[in-house]
Amino acid sequence: TQEPDPTPAPREKAVALTFDDGPSRENTGKILDVLKKYGAHATFFVLGDRARVDGDLLKQELEAGCEIGSHSWNHPQLSKISWSDVKSQVSRTDNIVKKMTDGYQIKLLRPPYGAISDTMRKKLKKPMILWNVDTLDWKTRDAKKVFKKVKKEVKDGDIILMHDIHAETAEAIKQVVPWLVEQGYDILSVSELAERNGKKLKAGEAYCDGKK
Repeated sequence: TQEPDPTPAPREKAVALTFDDGPSRENTGKILDVLKKYGAHATFFVLGDRARVDGDLLKQELEAGCEIGSHSWNHPQLSKISWSDVKSQVSRTDNIVKKMTDGYQIKLLRPPYGAISDTMRKKLKKPMILWNVDTLDWKTRDAKKVFKKVKKEVKDGDIILMHDIHAETAEAIKQVVPWLVEQGYDILSVSELAERNGKKLKAGEAYCDGKK
């Protein structure tokens, strides 16, 4: 019988790759193919409103060893709406993902626009995940520029922000992922990065990186 491959020893450095606003019928699968090829993981911060249509993509994300986080139901600025509306935005997304994946529990929230109110800090039952490398992929819509920005800015422990709804991002990933691997980075989900660095993610706290 063939022995399974040993888990590769961790590389010296690690980053978390994150994708917002999906799932996307056109692009999420292409991104997952690249991640799988390089043994890379990511966190997909999904919108409940899209997840309910593309539930099969959520299962593919989990099968690829990736993590699903919440990006709200339909992308309002959570800091500007009532607490009961915030709760509904979060719980509806949690519930639809759970339903579509036979029980997956979302642990992390990325608030749209990175907007956080004091009430959210006090009352939210989830850690809030921000970022410290913004690829601006939604703005430039240019794979080369996205790759260039990662190359220029990335450091150990960073959380990289991308959007899996753009074809240009799916294109950029074909360069970004192998380049990060060559540079000695493990590409992890947010939770994996925090765990590797012994960082406890607490409810109501906001995190821009996964550094120790």
